[in-house]
Amino acid sequence: MHDTWLGSVSSWYITKLSALGENMNIAQRLIKLSILLAACASGYLFAAEAQDWELRRDRDGIQVHTRPVEGSPYDAVRTTTRMTDVRLSSLVALIEDAPACADWADSCAESYLVERLSDSESLVYTHNDMPFPVKDRDVLAQVKWTQNSATFEVEMNSVATVGKIDDVRGRLRLTKAVASWNFAPQADGSVLISNQAHINPGSALPGWVTNMLLIDAPFETMRSFVNEVRNSKYVDAQLSFIREPAP
Repeated sequence: MHDTWLGSVSSWYITKLSALGENMNIAQRLIKLSILLAACASGYLFAAEAQDWELRRDRDGIQVHTRPVEGSPYDAVRTTTRMTDVRLSSLVALIEDAPACADWADSCAESYLVERLSDSESLVYTHNDMPFPVKDRDVLAQVKWTQNSATFEVEMNSVATVGKIDDVRGRLRLTKAVASWNFAPQADGSVLISNQAHINPGSALPGWVTNMLLIDAPFETMRSFVNEVRNSKYVDAQLSFIREPAP
C-alpha cells in the first residue's frame, strides 16, 4: 500500500518504519477507524484552521490533502473525488445503510440503527474490531442530513452522543467524535464528494508516523465507498428527504 510516496522517502524513514513493526499495523487500523468516525478526541476541529491544503496523493480520480493543525501533532485530512452517473439518493442510502459499513469501512464489525428521530435524523451505533492489544472502539452517533434547496448540495453531520445504550465491557466508547460528508452536484452532471477529518488515533506513535498513514487510510476508504455505491441495492434508492437535480 505504501508505494509511490513511501518509495521517495529517505532510507532513514524506511528504517524507522521497519523498526515499528506490529505497532504500525495497529496505528493504521486506528487511523482507518478514525477516518470512519472522524474521532476528534484531541478537541481540534479542522474547520477552525485557515492554512492551505497540501495535495499528498492524486490517483484514480481521488485526491487526498492534508494540512497542519496548530497545537496538534496530527494533520487534518481532506479526501475528494468526483462521480458521474450517480444519484444523490444513492450516495446517502449507502451511508444510511448502517449494517453495510463492513463492506466499505475498515474495521467495522457491527453497526445498526438505534432510533429513527426523523426521516433525515437518526441515532446509529457502530462497533469497530481492533487488533490486540488495542481495545475495541464503539460510538453512538446522532446523524443528521441537510440539503440546500437551491444548489441541491447534501451534507451529513454526525456527532457522538451518550445515553440510549449502555457501555459495553471491553470496548472504549468514543464521546468526542464528529464526521461529515458532502455531496455537491456540478454543472457537468457529476457529483463532487468530499470527506474531512482531523484525528487523534489515541496511540503513542509519533505524529510523523501517523501523518504518513493518513494518506493511505482515507484514500482506501473513499475508493471502497465509490465502488460500493454502484451496488444495485443503492442505484435506484428513493429517500423522502433528498431531491435530485434536473438532468
